[in-house]
Amino acid sequence: MKKVVLITGAATGLGRATVLQLAKEPYNIAVVDFNEVEGQKTVEMAKELGAEAIFIKADVSNEDDVKNYVAQTIEAFGKIDVFFNNAGLMVPFRLIHEYDVNEYDRIMNVNVKGAFFGVKYVIPHMLENGGGTIVNTVSSNSYKPTAYNGVYSMTKHAVNALTKSIGQDYQDKNIFAVGVAPNNMLTNISANAAVTMNEEIGKAIYVTTPPNIAATPEEVTAAMLFAMNNSKMLNGSTINCAGGQIYN
Repeated sequence: MKKVVLITGAATGLGRATVLQLAKEPYNIAVVDFNEVEGQKTVEMAKELGAEAIFIKADVSNEDDVKNYVAQTIEAFGKIDVFFNNAGLMVPFRLIHEYDVNEYDRIMNVNVKGAFFGVKYVIPHMLENGGGTIVNTVSSNSYKPTAYNGVYSMTKHAVNALTKSIGQDYQDKNIFAVGVAPNNMLTNISANAAVTMNEEIGKAIYVTTPPNIAATPEEVTAAMLFAMNNSKMLNGSTINCAGGQIYN
């Protein structure tokens, strides 16, 4: 029986790249995203590669939407073997005191609450099903904040801690969690953060961040699949794939 993979934030970027790599193997895939147009495109691309795939529209920060994407995946495919807890966003580069509460709430709701809701409703099914694998998309910012990116860094430290907690508390229940920590990928999410970029911010980033290789989503997908395939031995840890940005 084919394994079933559920992946959030899968309409574009790293999520889409991961779906398309999985589609080359014998997986059934549930594609979750708020962007219905691009999410449907991801599904069609996956089907062209031979996968069975469905799209489920959801706001990951909405509890009812999360309950629904879990239920629809189980209804369509019967189970969830792997959960890529991938949905996330960035907000423009600013000093901490310059963020307004709406920006703070928006990124916390998606990056932290959304990640929490995902595992809250996937884990009970995995417990009933005898186990499973969770891959959380973290960030190099969970090791060291990029300059002028403190609120985003806060969220990714939280997801890194979530990964460790799942690894610690569920390993005897055959549920394993691994984080993947890329650096600034070449995606629309990263571009959205750069709208406030200026000479001052650029200089601060340059002097506080080691030279590194910006990854494409396709390159980071290799780490996502490695995390999935080796979750038992990597349990509770986060893979540093930040292109030389982090030495830890």
